[in-house]
Amino acid sequence: MKLKKWLGAFIGGLVIAGILLGGFNIIVDPFGVFGDKVLKWDSYNMVNNPRVAKIAYLDEHHEEYDSYIIGGSKSSSISPELLNEYYGDASFYSMMMYGGDFHDYEETLYYLIDNYEVKNIVLHMSMQEIGHFHEEATDFKQSLHAKVSDEPLLPFYLKYLWLNPAYGYEKLEGFGKNSINPMEYSQIIPETGVYNKVERDKENVNNLEEFWKQNPSFNLPMGKTEGIAIDQNVDSLQRMKDFAEEHDVNFTFVTGATYKSELQTYNMDELKEYWRKLAEVTDFWDFSGYTSISDDPRYYYDSMHYRNNVGEMILGYMFDDPDVYVPENFGHYTTKENVDEHAEKIFTPPAQTATGGKDAELDIPILMYHHISTDASLHNTMIISPEKFEQDMIAVKEAGYTTIHLNELADYVNGKTELPEKPVVVTFDDGYLSNYEYAYPVLKKLDMKATIFMIGWSVGRDTHRIEGAKFYPHFSWRQGKEMYESGLIELQNHSFDMHESAEAERYASLPKENEKTGEYARAFMEDTLLLEEEIEQRIGNEVYAYAYPYGEYTLQSEQMLEELGYNVTLSTENGVSTVRRGDPSSLFALKRINAGSKVSSERLVQMFEE
Repeated sequence: MKLKKWLGAFIGGLVIAGILLGGFNIIVDPFGVFGDKVLKWDSYNMVNNPRVAKIAYLDEHHEEYDSYIIGGSKSSSISPELLNEYYGDASFYSMMMYGGDFHDYEETLYYLIDNYEVKNIVLHMSMQEIGHFHEEATDFKQSLHAKVSDEPLLPFYLKYLWLNPAYGYEKLEGFGKNSINPMEYSQIIPETGVYNKVERDKENVNNLEEFWKQNPSFNLPMGKTEGIAIDQNVDSLQRMKDFAEEHDVNFTFVTGATYKSELQTYNMDELKEYWRKLAEVTDFWDFSGYTSISDDPRYYYDSMHYRNNVGEMILGYMFDDPDVYVPENFGHYTTKENVDEHAEKIFTPPAQTATGGKDAELDIPILMYHHISTDASLHNTMIISPEKFEQDMIAVKEAGYTTIHLNELADYVNGKTELPEKPVVVTFDDGYLSNYEYAYPVLKKLDMKATIFMIGWSVGRDTHRIEGAKFYPHFSWRQGKEMYESGLIELQNHSFDMHESAEAERYASLPKENEKTGEYARAFMEDTLLLEEEIEQRIGNEVYAYAYPYGEYTLQSEQMLEELGYNVTLSTENGVSTVRRGDPSSLFALKRINAGSKVSSERLVQMFEE
């Protein structure tokens, strides 16, 4: 009897423990499979496993949606709200899932179309799917919902009913942290299904040097990905397209942007074959491969995920939106007629300029001057005396430095020429008459070179266009041509009419508040080309360098200038720049040393080595 009682008590204890565990998992519901009636924290559930939690969410909310984006985590940067605007009569939801897999995409598409009203499907391919198909889930965070995989529901719910309580404890712990910081464990927006990138999108990605300091591991090797699933993926794509069309669902196939370090993991010949086979199934919008943004890490959150602004550019290209800036050579509508030429282009790595061993990196001091005046009361960080300028140039020369033009520096970086042993660049901003009256004679006497960055609207003026505004005279086109023809001076771009202070509607060459990227692109490019054409026509000087007004720039302005053929840009950040042979990007947003009146000539030269 004792044994019988003991077994009964033991079994009863197990039953009670099972009931308690099941009750705990139903109440806390860390994956949302039971409706999360208590905590009602859909975002956490989706972070845990979007494949499962989104189906549970949509079973209750699917009437709010009629269109879906299906893809891996990269697809999160394709905005459902923007798609709604472009389609006009659609309500999109993102089925973004971790670890993209064509098998899971296919099963998800079938479930959506069979169970909900569906007008449009946008299928997003991330490229890494080439290495697997129907990859077995390793834990609860990667598995499909049984409704999607068409598995028996009872074992599925029992599995989550008797789930390891550690998952529930993690959710409770996260719930406490979320009450303090709303971003904790809430990285997915339940109403749209995409990542919440509000904090990440606040990151300042304009300064490339600072970006690398914050992201030192961005370019770490990633291994190799074999194209073992090419045919399975292509067959799956065909089935998805056919199923959608049979049910009168509009089907669109898109490939996402890829960073160069990811591209280096693939066999380019396999990708070319893959693309040809995909194009036999369907025409598609293609943003993968080596493009104008694939080598700039600032377009990516990490080496595998492109930023939301790239998603905006993708949709801007697809829908030909003039209000969205899309870089050249980014985006292509691929068909079986053009796929061979296109695949050859995007899957041929760009040629690397040869580097020079210990000379691969070069620290280059670039001096920045503005106005020169004999009035001592004006002397400050921006205005110096004629005597100070001459002393600076003598000190530079006596220290063994040789002045070069910026095109010589660009040719060095691109492997076209060598430089003197101790090169230095002398620059002037704005185009003041004093550059002609005081600096030019000194440079001629000492046989030294300099670059002047001109403002277009003020050439030849001795009064401001605003009556009474403070203004120093600027040299004329004739004087500029005289300086250029000496061979010592080159004239470059400092904007035609974007050199305005923070009080103006547009501060420097930055976007206006709430200005759309397409509007900004048109304004910036028009202004840049206007002065470029003036200089080239009036002076004969090739324009290839741009000094940002007040040193202010953005990732977009850097991209636009590169598109316009500029290969050097300068900021006003104080310091010595480092350029790298074979890396043209190192010629952008170069630092300069401000040679103001309080910096002695001796100290100025010392700064070259710091």
